[in-house]
Amino acid sequence: MTDEELVAQDLVQQGAIHAVSFLLEHGCTEGTATDMLLSLRELADRIRAEAAKRGKTLLFETDQTVTGRAARREGGA
Repeated sequence: MTDEELVAQDLVQQGAIHAVSFLLEHGCTEGTATDMLLSLRELADRIRAEAAKRGKTLLFETDQTVTGRAARREGGA
């Protein structure tokens, strides 16, 4: 794993830890989880747009969501 990959993994892990700890602190309601997911997806769209401007290819072209109620509610598969 390169130094850059190590830093990226740390960012991913800390983001996940923060999200789960937020839900534990504030209660994991469907509304809270939906709001968090929408916020994350908006930022992911901005990151993809910036990567495209820079001519960079990202690992994922679309959000990695579990299919089911959340995906259907948000217009996904």
